[in-house]
Amino acid sequence: MGPWDRFVESLSSKLAFFPPQPATYEVREHQDGTGECYLHPLAPDVPKVLSCKVKVIPVPPLKRGGGGTQVVTAFFRHGDGTSRTHGSASAAAGGHASSGQQQQQQRLTILYSHGNAVDLGHMLPVFRDLARVLRVNVMGYDYSGYGCSTGTPTVNNTLADITAVLRCLHDVYGVPPDRVVLYGQSVGSGPSCYLASEQPDLAGVVLHSPLLSGVRVLKPHVRWWPAWADVYPNHTLAPKIKAPVLVMHGTEDEVIHISCGQRLLELCPNKATPLWARGFGHQDLEQCSEYEPSLRAFLAKVAVGGRQQQQQQ
Repeated sequence: MGPWDRFVESLSSKLAFFPPQPATYEVREHQDGTGECYLHPLAPDVPKVLSCKVKVIPVPPLKRGGGGTQVVTAFFRHGDGTSRTHGSASAAAGGHASSGQQQQQQRLTILYSHGNAVDLGHMLPVFRDLARVLRVNVMGYDYSGYGCSTGTPTVNNTLADITAVLRCLHDVYGVPPDRVVLYGQSVGSGPSCYLASEQPDLAGVVLHSPLLSGVRVLKPHVRWWPAWADVYPNHTLAPKIKAPVLVMHGTEDEVIHISCGQRLLELCPNKATPLWARGFGHQDLEQCSEYEPSLRAFLAKVAVGGRQQQQQQ
């Protein structure tokens, strides 16, 4: 990485990333002898959520830079907490354990890249509720330098992070890319657009209050900026995304103007019906009454599309 690249990385880390300090949780091992871990909350407003698999995974370096860190992941499998009971009952009755396993393999998994001022301690309740309400699996993670993930938050590190998490989904949890829906919120749209442009067989992409380009949002008063020095150039990546894309943006977004989401939608070749949440801003889009129905409709569509592709193969 040359001096200009290091300058851009340093600038981007100062402009785009605001990890909570200190972290809102710590990684602890369950005292049941299994060696499995959980996130123990350290902040009074952070609840303890145990219905997920917590793993700290290595992040291999990318050729473009970034990586060499370890990031914390949290995987919510839909049905955990009740599936064991139901599964044993079905097996005892000579039932349908194999069909249940097949259904799990077909279930969509959301790979969620969160915003810039939260960590997993804040997000676990959100992931848990999404898994329950939408009947999907959810994988969340902390960027390098966030929470208990090691390293420094930089653009290249986040790109390496999300690449490693997608591989973890496949290698550890048996989730193939064509059952993965990337979900990028705010700054999380950057790594999500990057991975979607690199991975052609994803099930879908959700862009929640997305950036058009990092510098255009973070430094709107700057009239000219060299393209090579931009961060998260989603506007150049969107045309390369082959998966269906759902864009959701509040009309009153005070951080990232809705025109960013509208322009990104125009650039996506495989666009779904967007959600322009009238009267909602950057922090409350999830409270829009159309938020859940929009997600449900999109997930139903990409789930059917993925199954049809598998049958054709």
